Amino acid sequence: MNKMANNFLGVSKHNLENGNRLIIPPRFRSFLSPEFVLFKSPDGCLSIYDVESFEEIIRQARLLAGTKEGRERARVVTRAARYMNLDKQGRFTIPQDYIAYGSIGNSVYLTGEGNRLEIWSEEIYCGMGADKEVSPEDFPELFY
Repeated sequence: MNKMANNFLGVSKHNLENGNRLIIPPRFRSFLSPEFVLFKSPDGCLSIYDVESFEEIIRQARLLAGTKEGRERARVVTRAARYMNLDKQGRFTIPQDYIAYGSIGNSVYLTGEGNRLEIWSEEIYCGMGADKEVSPEDFPELFY
């Protein structure tokens, strides 16, 4: 069974440690294997997937590889990903090219998105209104 399937919920703000290290909070870490995939999301954030889930994404991308455009899309997916490992304290170092891609400074927001975690720069996260409170009226089809 996929350890990360639909388990990541909520949001928390964190500061990066020296050397661009991020501590994954225990509430998220319990669903995360020591080895995972860090991905440059098209939305401008960084995503954390368990290896099994990301391998399924790669498999789906390869199904599109029957055309030149499909092969290029599959390449984009694999080039934007990197295998990572948590240390014993639940930390990992975000590579510099990923820091640049996500416009990440000292503070980040770590958001649970069901099957993945997302790492957002503080500036981008707050600028997109993501810190707004949700009300049932925003999504009546989900709550009523």
